[in-house]
Amino acid sequence: MWKLSIEDDQGNKTVVNLVRDEYSLGRAEENTVRLTERNISRKHAALQRNGSGWLLSDNQSYNGCFVNGVRVADPQRLEHGDLVQVGDYRLEITDDTVAAVGSRAATVPAVPKSQMLLGQPDRLVMLVGPTPGAEFALAGDRVVIGRGEECDIAINHSSVSRVHAEIHSLGDGRYELVDRESANGVRLNGVELKRGLIDARDSIELGDVVFKFIPAGVIYRAGADESQQLGAVSVGALERMTPPPQSAGGMPASVKAIAAVFGLGILVVLGMLTLRRDPPPPADPVAAIPSDGAAAVLKEAKALADSGNLDAAHLKLTQGIPEDSNVRQSQEFKDLEARWADSLFSAADQESDPARKREILERITKATSVDSARRKRAAVDIEKLDLAGVAVTDLPPTPVPTLSDPAKPALTGGIVRKDPFAAAPKPGGKPPTASYPKAAPVPAPAPKTTSSTPDDLGDRAKLKAHKDGLKSKVASGKASDSEKRMLKALCRQLGDGSCSN
Repeated sequence: MWKLSIEDDQGNKTVVNLVRDEYSLGRAEENTVRLTERNISRKHAALQRNGSGWLLSDNQSYNGCFVNGVRVADPQRLEHGDLVQVGDYRLEITDDTVAAVGSRAATVPAVPKSQMLLGQPDRLVMLVGPTPGAEFALAGDRVVIGRGEECDIAINHSSVSRVHAEIHSLGDGRYELVDRESANGVRLNGVELKRGLIDARDSIELGDVVFKFIPAGVIYRAGADESQQLGAVSVGALERMTPPPQSAGGMPASVKAIAAVFGLGILVVLGMLTLRRDPPPPADPVAAIPSDGAAAVLKEAKALADSGNLDAAHLKLTQGIPEDSNVRQSQEFKDLEARWADSLFSAADQESDPARKREILERITKATSVDSARRKRAAVDIEKLDLAGVAVTDLPPTPVPTLSDPAKPALTGGIVRKDPFAAAPKPGGKPPTASYPKAAPVPAPAPKTTSSTPDDLGDRAKLKAHKDGLKSKVASGKASDSEKRMLKALCRQLGDGSCSN
């Protein structure tokens, strides 16, 4: 039986038994084999049974399909042990029958082609520089890159500092790029950073030299995806690496003069045509942002923040830079959002209206572009607003029930016990006194001093009465959110745990 082993860039493996005659591969839900990574097209490829084997067809996908490192242009026949690369996925096709026969026939089983290709380590491939196509393995926990011969990866180029950058291994195939205060800086996917995490197929620029990070097991052939290589390299780096045009010093002076006059005439004609054209309409500032213009948006936002308009800078960052852009992970982006959040904290501290203060703090908690520490601080401040003490003067007037009515007797009935030691009364006389001796008078204890004054007790009674009124209103379902928050604050203030829950 034929089998298809699918492994993603995290090392998760799935095995599919090929029992059908045709399989569709892609990101859309209707595919037989659904691959969900972002570099997979909706209908990426098709796998069809062809006699005793299989054919792989690329459905004009954006990133293409590769069989044993070679990009597929026409339907490609697959054999036992072939390795197919689709985006970030590695697919190995095997035939159990061939594998069983090979294991019995050979004393030492041959290494499959896929295993030979997958044995390559994490590495950097030079795209632009002194030796294009050269590969440098990332061995060890720390790899130093620079122009000096003592560096682990030595690059003989004038734009590279003697010790330019370092790559630190974080484990599980993850790496971090760190700038060693180089003269020309470090750019990751066109964005200048001091440090950043490296992902599969990211482009790394050290001065004018450009690398591409290729993870272990991923097949890479220079020129196979040339369009993607050029898209990852900044225009400035390519222009700086392009050699200047050769001088036409060997041309006669008369030919040079004729060429200069002819060129000047062409420029005059082009200028006249340009002036006759109608001026183009003003472009929408948001729609005019190109897909790779996140760095320009970041620069404009920084200028707004430096001028004191932090709200406009925040709006430009959140609306102008896509959420999946690597620019959002840059330190400059995080610093701008932190400055915006700190300005809101200052405004909340100066605000006396609790409702307005809560509104300002909620803007911070809802901004996912702000770091988690500041959003948590805003949530804590909101909770403090909810749990703050309630002043009696802030409560509406509520009748407080009295314990007794002075117009009525304190006791309407009851039992009065007789003195067991008293003698029986004589007719017509005064009741005799008790026969037991009188005890010496005991001095009355001094009254205990408490911290509660009559005013404090009255305030507490008002708070309790208002709490009881809010409880009945909440139980009937007619209380507003502000009344619920006030009830919770009153319960905490009066120490009523059952009510606050």
